[in-house]
Amino acid sequence: MAIAHLYGLKTEPRDAPRAPRMSVDPTDFAVIADLARSIAQCQTACIRLHDDTTGEVRLACFPPRPEIRDLPETLLPDGCSNTRVTQATPSLQDEMRAAGMPDLAFWAGFALKSHSGRVIGVLGLMDEAPRDLTEGMIQQLSQLAAVLSVGIGLAETVVQVLARQTLGVIADVAEIDEGAASPALLGLLRYASGVLPSNAEAMALRIAGLADLKGGMLLLTPPAKAILFTHGFQLRDPLGMAMETEVPAEETVSTAFVAMARLRIGEVHHDIARCDATDQMAFRITGTGGEWAVLENGLEEGWPEIAAEIIKRTRNATLDYVRMHMIHTRDAALPEGEFHYDLYGMEWMVRGTPEHAEMRTPTTDWVRFDARGVRADAPRDFSAMAALAGIADIEARIGQDVHDWSKRIAAGAEITPIFA
Repeated sequence: MAIAHLYGLKTEPRDAPRAPRMSVDPTDFAVIADLARSIAQCQTACIRLHDDTTGEVRLACFPPRPEIRDLPETLLPDGCSNTRVTQATPSLQDEMRAAGMPDLAFWAGFALKSHSGRVIGVLGLMDEAPRDLTEGMIQQLSQLAAVLSVGIGLAETVVQVLARQTLGVIADVAEIDEGAASPALLGLLRYASGVLPSNAEAMALRIAGLADLKGGMLLLTPPAKAILFTHGFQLRDPLGMAMETEVPAEETVSTAFVAMARLRIGEVHHDIARCDATDQMAFRITGTGGEWAVLENGLEEGWPEIAAEIIKRTRNATLDYVRMHMIHTRDAALPEGEFHYDLYGMEWMVRGTPEHAEMRTPTTDWVRFDARGVRADAPRDFSAMAALAGIADIEARIGQDVHDWSKRIAAGAEITPIFA
């Protein structure tokens, strides 16, 4: 498995996929527990959830009672009744003491059920003094347990929403820390939330052994599916996602090149080849089997120059440089929906959406620019594209900086020889 070879992981054979972890925590429903405690006028409420498949149990008390590790079996729903109201008898005290509840004198438990009717937990109320619940209280608490059951079911379906929220957090953090997350992680989260990963993210997924590309469809591998399944994700596109077709722009030749080295830049691997007849060098992404793209630089110029050229030819290096180095001036006094950016004294403002994008500089009026290829969740791509579209001489002004930056990235590249 590629992920094991790349990152030194030791794969362990599994007889069956890992079961999904419980995605709901009882503390998420503290408000409902406090309401139940208020209705019953009891000292403590608790929510206990269990998963019959994995044996996982989660218990939370409101207010917290760390000495209570679990509930005695006697207090749990028995399958015959949805409600259990108990005054503690001497015979029950031993079980309660073993569970860390030596002073419990009253218990009321209301079964929590899944939409299919399976018991998944209990809403409990306890007190150190005997109590009586009226029929009205019991009815209210039964209805509250039903509401809680629905809430637990809904909570288990929001994992895709959480994935999108996580992507948003990562995008915001990336404005401050460029290495907030790897392309493979971003791609997997994007896939899990039903959004097509970018080409770079898809390549990172493939390199990590988390995805394959077959017939133009990006398909997750069994390890990737197991990771998502473990955390409760249900894939919207189990048959894969169609990748956009890329049109290669590089000059190509066919069979004159022989692979001599593998160059790793970030998360992407390239095969480097040499033609003995012409001394030319060429490259292609590892594993693609595509045509070789001829390089302008060779071994005489050195590996940093080769890697820098590959960076500039496989991505929009100027756009990437602007996106990573521009400063978002958050305290600028601007109308709602406008944003101010600065790069070495070059200032510009942006507003709108990818479908209707506008930018201006301090000396120009608002002008439209084409941002239709930018995802709605990529504001820095949007703003960097505005700079390239509206600042006419930006490439000439920062061209050397972009080249030096590409060489700095290339300096961290790893070269591994390929032996015939």
